[in-house]
Amino acid sequence: MKTLVLAVAIALLGSVAFAGGSWESVKVESLTLLNSTDYELVVVPEQSRSEYKDPYMGNCARFIVKGSYSWLHSWRFREDVTRENHKAALAYIQQAQTTRMPILLGWMGTGFVATDPTNQCVVRSRALQLLTEQGQTAVISYHNAV
Repeated sequence: MKTLVLAVAIALLGSVAFAGGSWESVKVESLTLLNSTDYELVVVPEQSRSEYKDPYMGNCARFIVKGSYSWLHSWRFREDVTRENHKAALAYIQQAQTTRMPILLGWMGTGFVATDPTNQCVVRSRALQLLTEQGQTAVISYHNAV
């Protein structure tokens, strides 16, 4: 019985931690804009100095995001996750690509979903948010409501 309780507690703690959010430093390899909101982003995650391994990018040499701003799902996101903010995030990524400066790329809730279960390094996003917090600017991805 103790083993079952411990297993359930570990599973719940893992899902709670996963429901939060995080960001990692990445180098933008390419950004292809398909229109004003659809894009394909290829980044190279920088090596982390900590023991923390990002659940999305942690095992990827290259991380590919195929995304758009989803009107259908937008009512389920935070109110500051807007089409305008999504477009601002794309402009920020485009500027980073031009200047070759690393950016912080992250996720909130279920920020990404793999397009193919056998390749966790190619994901889908339904919205981006340009977020400045504690003096740091990050591009945050959303896939499902937070």
